[in-house]
Amino acid sequence: MALSKICVLVLILLIAGCGKSPEEKAIEKSIEESTGGKADVDISKKGITISGETEEGTYTVTSGEGTEIPKDFPADVFIYHPCKIMSAVNLPGGHSLALATKDDGSTVTEKYKKEMTAKGWSEQTSMNMGGQTMLVYEKEGRGATISIAPADGGETQISMTVTSN
Repeated sequence: MALSKICVLVLILLIAGCGKSPEEKAIEKSIEESTGGKADVDISKKGITISGETEEGTYTVTSGEGTEIPKDFPADVFIYHPCKIMSAVNLPGGHSLALATKDDGSTVTEKYKKEMTAKGWSEQTSMNMGGQTMLVYEKEGRGATISIAPADGGETQISMTVTSN
């Protein structure tokens, strides 16, 4: 009798272990309460993926080693290389990427200025604020904002947001 109770307890623990972690459940609940929509959180050794749906549409946020540029990221937006992709966000009406490179900020800035205009984007603003640069572009009713700033470890961080106006 005691052996069968232990077997049942072990089976319950195994089944419970196959589901979501408490952290994933807590994050999902918090997102769902703040957005009013469904959320799915997956935390692994390679990073975190959050996806869900709100009244505005579906979204996906990825961060960590397994992060890739979304397949539907606009092909006419320049992506600096070499870089590490730190995070990617797909939202209704826009995309956002965070990249890191070992190249210095002035090299990155000059490359963006050249490549974005070569891809048909019109530069609206260029601001250098003590080593941090912000570039704003427009093209066919869309906007692109690129921030370039020094980061820890001698890296340069590139934050990009592309939206439909």
